[in-house]
Amino acid sequence: MPTIEVSMSAANRPAAGRHGVHPASRAGVLDNPLRRLLQSPKRIVGRYISPGDTVLDIGCGPGFFARPMAVMVGEEGCVIAADLQEEMLAMLAERAGREGLLDRIRLHRTGPGSPGLAGLGPVDFALAFYVVHEVPDGERLLREVTAALRPGGLMLLVEPKDEVTAAEFERTVRAAEAAGLTGAGTPRILLSRTALLNKPVEPGL
Repeated sequence: MPTIEVSMSAANRPAAGRHGVHPASRAGVLDNPLRRLLQSPKRIVGRYISPGDTVLDIGCGPGFFARPMAVMVGEEGCVIAADLQEEMLAMLAERAGREGLLDRIRLHRTGPGSPGLAGLGPVDFALAFYVVHEVPDGERLLREVTAALRPGGLMLLVEPKDEVTAAEFERTVRAAEAAGLTGAGTPRILLSRTALLNKPVEPGL
């Protein structure tokens, strides 16, 4: 079946590119003990990841989620850690190396115009935590994530309530659905708007 791309008007597009990218100089805000207490990676994503999985962390920063997910996937699994900033990827590599996890993590630097995620799959689970609103072309990002996911794979989309309105988040979810994903739940995450999305398995596969 051919893929039909839906072009959304500017008023109906995701809340993308309207907020600045979190600078590497403030990486400590993204990865610290208080945040681990309030937004525990194990509690947030642990139920979606199994040993041997390939997972994608979009906008990974210094590895707040990527490093715990590397533990979850085990020695046979892989975490693809994608970020625009080389400094963030370097921080992640240094911290993962200290923790003995670097051999389970594949670093991927995204481009400012093209995330380059479509060819990274197939992945079992994708995480976009507080990142879509920072991306200039959210629709393209969501199409590339959909392409990277295996049929039956899951994406957890999370945005901050203090930066993304309910209407903006709803537009992002609609863009994800237009890209080929379907809703699978709304997990509760502190101070966040959430959508769990599934890539449907095509009949006959």
